[in-house]
Amino acid sequence: MLGRTHVALGLMTSLGIAVLLGNPFMVESFNTIALLVAVGGALLPDLDMGTSSLAGKFGLLKAKHIKKIWIAILTTLSIGTLFFLKDTPIFYGIALILFLGFIFAKQFAQKGYYMMRNFVQSMTAITVMIGAYYYEHYPLIWIGVILMILLLVKHRSFSHSILFLIGCTLVVRQISFFYGDIDYSLIFGVSMGSHLLGDMLTKAGIGLFIPITHKRIKFPFTIKTGGWVENIVFMGAFLVIFQIIREIAF
Repeated sequence: MLGRTHVALGLMTSLGIAVLLGNPFMVESFNTIALLVAVGGALLPDLDMGTSSLAGKFGLLKAKHIKKIWIAILTTLSIGTLFFLKDTPIFYGIALILFLGFIFAKQFAQKGYYMMRNFVQSMTAITVMIGAYYYEHYPLIWIGVILMILLLVKHRSFSHSILFLIGCTLVVRQISFFYGDIDYSLIFGVSMGSHLLGDMLTKAGIGLFIPITHKRIKFPFTIKTGGWVENIVFMGAFLVIFQIIREIAF
């Protein structure tokens, strides 16, 4: 599913649970932190994929920008080669290399993007873990651990498992009580759970029961990612969110 659909489903389910259970931090005060937690839970599992909405935040440059920079470098080198190496024995060899550079510019840009994104995410994880340990905010160490795990697993594998869901929910609970007396873990868990259910509607399915089994689990009926059915699901979730907010506000 697309990131926007996951966010809509996450907000719809977390708001719905909050209304049913009467959680004051979501209903009476409409806490901004709770909303951010819900959005984070809705997007977190797809951090294992470099092209997802959340994963893209770790990319300093998009692939298309890297491609433009790469082509500019190749163009500069081509001009220099033409002017200074035209009559040398290595001219045709360098020209061939530059030509191949233009041909595979898109692939180079994609590889460069993933390498840069993975580097930034890993450095962020290490910085969080070291900072949390140094300043004795120990629960935050788990955020760094989660970021590292998501770098190492395949898409829709462990990151989309019940075990990972439970682990992340417990981390949110631990962080919640470390910084205050409001427990945001239920909101997070429900929102992240909606992500798993949403991806079970797709043909690829998810590794729901990893590490017990690596079999992909999906519903008997599936939908196309970004297709018209998903658009209907997104609009339906959005309308439910609007209705819940209107009831809370008025």
